Amino acid sequence: MSEFTSPAVQAMNLIRYIGDQVSESGKPISDLPKISEKIGVPSEEFLEQLVEELCENGIIKMTKSEITWSPNVTRFARVNLTLDGWKQYEAEKRGGFAGNNGFLAMQFGEPDLEAFVLEVVKPAVKEDTGYDLVDMRDVGKAGIIDNIMRVQIRDAKFVIADLTHDNNGAYWEAGYAEGLGKPVIYICEKEKFERDDGTHFDTNHCTTVVWSKSRDNDDNFRQELTATLRRSLDESR
Repeated sequence: MSEFTSPAVQAMNLIRYIGDQVSESGKPISDLPKISEKIGVPSEEFLEQLVEELCENGIIKMTKSEITWSPNVTRFARVNLTLDGWKQYEAEKRGGFAGNNGFLAMQFGEPDLEAFVLEVVKPAVKEDTGYDLVDMRDVGKAGIIDNIMRVQIRDAKFVIADLTHDNNGAYWEAGYAEGLGKPVIYICEKEKFERDDGTHFDTNHCTTVVWSKSRDNDDNFRQELTATLRRSLDESR
């Protein structure tokens, strides 16, 4: 990971890791390896603290090994989720966990859109609502990109999908988020949206915040986007 995540996301990442490993093997993890970077904690010592706290809160169960990573860090063995831990794991799979960020689905490599996202969309979301807005380029993880994308959407508080370029991936990601019950806000370039063959008929009746390549409505777009987002999150103010 390029930067550390919030404690809530770190905890969910650890629950997810344990659940995935135990589900695949059918037995408790015999030895919890060095996974601090995978779950977004700054060190193995922080990982130890996180494991112990989740154990104290009845989310995971484990025994300690005598083997150590360093003089101050203990390795854990026979790690598993408790019943409450499995409930959280299954809820996360259904999109029941939401971090402090939104996910942006869009076509990459389009200069007008890239500039608009960088200069207007992401700053508007951050400055006006307090949420970070990330896309797949912000996620520095190794692995199968489809699986990483699913996790990012499941962990997102909301999804913003740009439909300007008929990108199949953006439509799929928006549909996946809709299926999980995540709020989805659609945006589209004005000329594209107003064409007879504009956005797909399954979305053209949905609330869509329109932006312009000429950039003459940036302020109006920003106000409408953040107002729509707050309504969607029931955070109107």
